[in-house]
Amino acid sequence: MIKKDKYKVEYLISLFISIAAALLLGGIIMWFYGKNPIVGYKAMFEGAFNSQYRFATTLSKMVPLVLTGLATAVSFRAGIYNIGGEGQLYLGAFAAAYVGITFTSLPGYLGILIAVLLAAAVGAAYAYIPALLKVYYDIDEVITTIMLNSVAIFFTGYLVNYPFATSQGKMGGTDVIAEGYQLSRLVRLSNLNSSIFMVAVIGIVIYYLMEKTTLGYDFKMVGQNKDFADYGGVNSKKRMITAMLISGGLAGIAGAFEVLGTHFRFLQAISPGYYFDGMLIALIVKNNPLGIIFMSFFFAVLKTGSMSMEMATEIPSELVLIIQSVIIFFIAGEAGMKKIIKPLFKRGEEA
Repeated sequence: MIKKDKYKVEYLISLFISIAAALLLGGIIMWFYGKNPIVGYKAMFEGAFNSQYRFATTLSKMVPLVLTGLATAVSFRAGIYNIGGEGQLYLGAFAAAYVGITFTSLPGYLGILIAVLLAAAVGAAYAYIPALLKVYYDIDEVITTIMLNSVAIFFTGYLVNYPFATSQGKMGGTDVIAEGYQLSRLVRLSNLNSSIFMVAVIGIVIYYLMEKTTLGYDFKMVGQNKDFADYGGVNSKKRMITAMLISGGLAGIAGAFEVLGTHFRFLQAISPGYYFDGMLIALIVKNNPLGIIFMSFFFAVLKTGSMSMEMATEIPSELVLIIQSVIIFFIAGEAGMKKIIKPLFKRGEEA
């Protein structure tokens, strides 16, 4: 137990050092271009927190990152790598929109429930294809899921430009879903909606599943050593498929919330790459469900605050992206930071 707690402390310290080093280097980049880094970072954090609207915008950007991060974590924990969450998100989003524009006479709460469940089912079903190919035919799931991303995105693009094209202008999207199916906005003019409460519940459930249940322990065993898990009586094939289904379902729900809570319709480019951001977040925190929530919030702060920083410092948007990339790079190098702080722990123990 003491060793495990020590590992967690080392990890947290190294992660903090990584973030601090990244922010320092970002400040140097701003200074090199003749900008005041203090002013820049002040503008960034004010842009993310300085008003109710800005804070709500930050939280709204956090929602899809949490879901896609959890989707990644579940599959990666079980040793099967779902890189196809973007396609599963698109299909889930379209499924939710289909419910919202077709079954318009249902009570609002029932329509929302059906839309979310159908989105989860469609996302899971799409993830089931590469899972079967991996488990029974040993076909690399990284390749198949990447390829299936393009299939899903182009397929939904066809649907919204032809059979399900909106009758309300030309915009590469469906009609607006029924008003009763639209999740309520929590802050005026912002995209923050009641889906954040559902995400909180989902986060608790996934945390409990991964950290407190036999199934979560089986995922971890299979991910670390599939042969040993089989020898210990765990059906590794079944566990890998189950993890992939949960992962695809979470990605589909992320798409549903974009439709029901943010855009109120399916759009041809409904995601700017949420799943890949979520996957990066999950990798940074080593698939820890609680870590995903906190790191998603940090990423959301960067996304919201960078716009204010650009206006305050007149830094080109491309440089803002470079600064964000540097921050991500340093956080991803967290493992290297442990080599720096381990001697400090040893000195403390010797003293």
